Amino acid sequence: MMVGTTFANYTVVQRLNHGGMADVYLVTDNQEQRFALRVLLPELRFHWKERRRFRWGCAVNRHFDHPNIVHLFADGKFRGLRYCVIEYVAGPNLKECILRADPQLRPQRQKLLIGMAAGLAHIHDHGFLHLDFKPENILTTLAYDPKIIDFDLAIPRPNRPKIAAKLSGTPIYLAPEQILRQPVDERADIFAFGLTAYEMMTGKKPITGNTLDEVISKYANFDQHLKPPRTHAPDILPGLERIILKCLAKDVTRRYPSMGLVLRDLQS
Repeated sequence: MMVGTTFANYTVVQRLNHGGMADVYLVTDNQEQRFALRVLLPELRFHWKERRRFRWGCAVNRHFDHPNIVHLFADGKFRGLRYCVIEYVAGPNLKECILRADPQLRPQRQKLLIGMAAGLAHIHDHGFLHLDFKPENILTTLAYDPKIIDFDLAIPRPNRPKIAAKLSGTPIYLAPEQILRQPVDERADIFAFGLTAYEMMTGKKPITGNTLDEVISKYANFDQHLKPPRTHAPDILPGLERIILKCLAKDVTRRYPSMGLVLRDLQS
């Protein structure tokens, strides 16, 4: 365990999360400022694909400077381990909030939706697609400001829709065109935003599936499986429901063409 040791001039206070690719620790610098330290798992140090993916996520994160995106302060290698130092966010991720039916989600949902949309718009405006947008990758501050994390699966934003080199991400949060191996652009992230918004507002996923095959079969009849959010949460305003459903259009030509337009409608 690294707790209590010094890593790259930071004091390791506690482990915050153990993931399949990296551990995340709370650390402090010599001025007692708090940061999050993400360290590639030691057993992956000689796996070039994971190392490359970790480095790529750091390289992408460096392009962004936005209050709704976790800030990256430093990255490199220490004692043979790849690491990055990012902004420490004291609150839980959005998935945890949804699972425990956090009573603050309802009064804070407009702030969360607008913040997530603004962060995604910034990512797109700076030349990237996230492609792994989901509640687990949205941290929330104690004031319920959202912070987008994890750019390991991001790709450069194409000038025109392009088939991704490989299918990656969490199946249940992939857009139909991703699953069907069709060309993708920022509208894949917009679909994932719609899924996340739907789940946050209702506490339910619009479709469920434990395997890629199950998700594919349901996407074939997505419009039949999709129930309007107000079916589950009648207090959702009709205008907000329309925004979410437009993000979730199976036909990409009926979806919002840009995150900026989603943000505009959320703010109006």
